[in-house]
Amino acid sequence: MRSRKRGLALALAAALVVTIAGNASAAQGATGEPATWPPGNADQVVTLITGDKVILTDGDPAKLRVERGPGRDKVVFRVLRDNKAGHVTVLPMDVSAMVGSGRLDRRLFDVTGLIRMGYDDAHLRATPLIVEYAARQRSASALPGATITRQLPAVGGAAVQVPKSASGEFLGQLDANARSAAGISKIWLDGKGKVLLDQSVPQIGAPAAWKAGYTGKGVKVAVLDTGIDKTHPDLSTRVVGGKNFTSDPAGDKFGHGTHVASIIAGTAAASGGKYKGVAPDAQLLDGKVCDGEGGCEESAVIAAMQWAAVEQKAKVVNMSLGWPDTAEVNPMEAALNRLTAQTGTLFVVAAGNSGPDAQTLGSPASADAALTVGAVDKSDQLAEFSGRGPRLGDGSIKPDVTAPGVDIVAARAKNVE
Repeated sequence: MRSRKRGLALALAAALVVTIAGNASAAQGATGEPATWPPGNADQVVTLITGDKVILTDGDPAKLRVERGPGRDKVVFRVLRDNKAGHVTVLPMDVSAMVGSGRLDRRLFDVTGLIRMGYDDAHLRATPLIVEYAARQRSASALPGATITRQLPAVGGAAVQVPKSASGEFLGQLDANARSAAGISKIWLDGKGKVLLDQSVPQIGAPAAWKAGYTGKGVKVAVLDTGIDKTHPDLSTRVVGGKNFTSDPAGDKFGHGTHVASIIAGTAAASGGKYKGVAPDAQLLDGKVCDGEGGCEESAVIAAMQWAAVEQKAKVVNMSLGWPDTAEVNPMEAALNRLTAQTGTLFVVAAGNSGPDAQTLGSPASADAALTVGAVDKSDQLAEFSGRGPRLGDGSIKPDVTAPGVDIVAARAKNVE
């Protein structure tokens, strides 16, 4: 697995150049927040993993203050502002070394990012984390104050929940000595990504492939998405297995997973043979990893990748979903690389919808082993929205291929507009 830690260190160093050190409870930063951030009518509060509270007055990132956690009266904070991306990070300096080394996920202090994921105090009482163990045989029972939500063997760790009321205590017990004793090497935010758009059929030469006998027969394709409507005529005979990795009911209440599944293996029964999938004889596995609003938790995706590649022996795993990329190899990317090497499964991942600028590739599309797919229009021109390389951190070339991704007709799930 390629290391991109040097790129992370450089990125963090660059960010620190524009920070403002705060030593009072009110940490004010530079002006010029992008218009894309809509201020709210009420204060928004985010409890950091250190136990400190960041309060945005009237929901405005330009008006923030910090309330230190118990026993942290002398801690200094820095406010890092990325005006282009619209992110404000509040970094306690006593954990800056852990963040800089990659042992503690920087996103845990990205206040605006946490709010956008719905991880502020008004919406969540516990912080979702992914912990990686230095020794893979360690169990999560060694973690103080954390509740296990799922084991993640693909990354040698677990997804856990830490009550915000105990955040400072949790991190405080994981000092250098305790962290070694517990076998923890890294702590990540269990972030929430979103589903992405997908591609078309005749434009990529599928009919010619069908004539040559390549119809997907005997091939299992796992769709990790919002679920699949198994009652749809195009898909009712194609889904051979499934598992729900969310807290939502099974099925597809968002519609994206059904759309993607029909592009892959739709039989065209509902359209009289007109809108057939790329591999109409393929068998589909329904890995529901995203909720009814199109939000996808990283730990759910990692667990589903393990299920699809190891338990179900899928030849192909489709992931039309993504997160903003960073210079470091995150748990999803590590799991993808490891499972590819272990099983030979091909993970096909959408490049993302954050173009047209350079280095807008999403994650886990940036993983070494991912077959990363950019989007083109019906004239084979790169779509403006399609994520672009080179990859953050080491400048590697991605995406690997492109496919149609504009104005695609596909199946719609029942009761979804």
